[in-house]
Amino acid sequence: MAEHLILQAKRVAVLRSELGENIVINQPVGYSVETLAERGAIDCVIADTEDGFSPLGQMRSFLSHDLGLNERNLVKYAMDGLPDTLEKNISSLADWNRFQRDEVTLVAIPSERHGSHLRGLILTPYDASLCYEKFAHPQYRARPHRDFMYNVTYEAIAHAYTHWGSRRIGMCHFARYGLHRDTTTCQIEAIAHFCSDHKGMESFTFMDYQVSEALVIVKEFNKMHDIGVHRPIATKSLQFWGIDFIDLEWRHLSK
Repeated sequence: MAEHLILQAKRVAVLRSELGENIVINQPVGYSVETLAERGAIDCVIADTEDGFSPLGQMRSFLSHDLGLNERNLVKYAMDGLPDTLEKNISSLADWNRFQRDEVTLVAIPSERHGSHLRGLILTPYDASLCYEKFAHPQYRARPHRDFMYNVTYEAIAHAYTHWGSRRIGMCHFARYGLHRDTTTCQIEAIAHFCSDHKGMESFTFMDYQVSEALVIVKEFNKMHDIGVHRPIATKSLQFWGIDFIDLEWRHLSK
C-alpha cells in the first residue's frame, strides 16, 4: 500500500471492492488541502458549492492558484453585489450553481497550470442548492434524499476518473448543517459501487472539519454480502471555457 495514501493510522479504513482491490479511505481532520495535495494524497477535489466560511471557502485561494484560475475581485463584489454575468472563477461558478441553477449540474474545472498538484475541481450541488428544493419532500427534511446524494457523488467520481485519470480523490461532506450519517452513507455507497465496476482507484480522502462516521460505514460495507448494484443515470454535458457542465437527467434513471 502506497505510503503517501496513509496520513494518520487511526483515521484510515480500507474498503474492499468486489474486484478484489483495497481502496484506502482517509479522514485526516486538521490537514489543509495544500498539505494533502503536496503530499500526493489527493489528485483532485470534489466539493459542494457553499463558499465563505466553509471547506470550499478555506480551500479557494489554494485551489485557484493550483488550477491556474483568477480569484473573484472581492472589493468589487462587496460594492456592486452579486453580478449577473458568470465569471471564470471558483466563487462565481459556485454561486451560480448553488443559487441560480435549478438543474442538478456538476461543474468540472480542469487544471490549466503546468505543474499543478491537482488535476481538477468538481463543484457539486448539495442540500442547500436551489436544485435540491425539488427533492426536499417532507419525508426528507430529517434526512437527505438518497438518490440525489448518491448520484451526485457517483457521477463526480466518474468524471474525475474517466476524464482526468484521477485515482486519489479528496471529497467534502455534502450536507449544510454539519455532518449527517445518511449523507456519508450515500457517498460511501457510491464509492463502493464505483470501485466495484472500475479498476485502479487508490484512495478517497474526506476533508471535513470534524470526524464523521465515514470509517465506521466503510467497515459496515465490508461486512455486507450484497451491496447492491449501480443504476445508471443519463447525463448531458456542455463545455464552456474548457469547463464541463454536466447535467444529471433524473427522469432517465434506470429502474
